[in-house]
Amino acid sequence: MSTPISVEAAERDLRGLLERLPLGETVTLFDPEGTPLAILVSLKSKPVTHRPMSDWQAQWESLAKEVSSAWNAEQSAIETLAEMRR
Repeated sequence: MSTPISVEAAERDLRGLLERLPLGETVTLFDPEGTPLAILVSLKSKPVTHRPMSDWQAQWESLAKEVSSAWNAEQSAIETLAEMRR
């Protein structure tokens, strides 16, 4: 969803406007008569956060338990995947 803002307001605080604009969000700039003139789109990326490897391993183990508990077949999920790869 695009946020409408006047060109004058954007001129006064363009840097602040761009800093507050989330990635992929847009701002539509309007002239004093209300005619749309331009669209600004944020291209800034989100900061990358690295989690410890132990977090990933715990998530994988949790997912494995969840899949195993929901698996309703004679073969295990591992056996089924092994057959699919042949």
